[in-house]
Amino acid sequence: MWYWRHDYFKTLRDIAADASEKTEWAGYAKFGLEYERGLRPQAFATLERFICAFESAPFSERRSFVSWLMKTTEGTSGKLMAIPHPLRLRIVEPTLLVWTAADPKCSEPHCWLGGYEHLKLALELDSSNQIARRKLIISLLAVGSHQLPDAYVGDPHQDLVSLAEAEALLQGISNDDERRQWSVAIQEERFIIQQYLGS
Repeated sequence: MWYWRHDYFKTLRDIAADASEKTEWAGYAKFGLEYERGLRPQAFATLERFICAFESAPFSERRSFVSWLMKTTEGTSGKLMAIPHPLRLRIVEPTLLVWTAADPKCSEPHCWLGGYEHLKLALELDSSNQIARRKLIISLLAVGSHQLPDAYVGDPHQDLVSLAEAEALLQGISNDDERRQWSVAIQEERFIIQQYLGS
């Protein structure tokens, strides 16, 4: 039934296997296994029980779980299935926000919260954070030229500033292939915007 999303369900299987190694995360592991088997209503009932119990867990335990979950799912196809909205809303985001206050010099929670301000702060706190750097570059590349030739969404002058910022961030990307690919993407977007402004 769901073979066309094989990678998504592989993510669920893998994280369920990892989570099952910790007794406190058994409910989440069970959710992953049930969801992977196509038992969606049952899986979300299991997830609800896990969330209700885990909301009152000590902060250190919630932080450990959220850190593991975000690292494990980063870059995977099934990330949204592994972190469904109720879990994100009631466990992940509140824990990350408490974490930023409890440990204001830690880059990690800002990296997972995402958004320009959090990602900028993540890099200020730890310039070696490759995940935050990649996320920030990707967000800066989301310029308004994608609607051309019909229309330009946003401010092309601001987008040129964003592209310049993304270009500066490339110097800290450790992967040569990624750095080259993004450099080409930035040059292409800049050319399109300059052409638009000159028309």
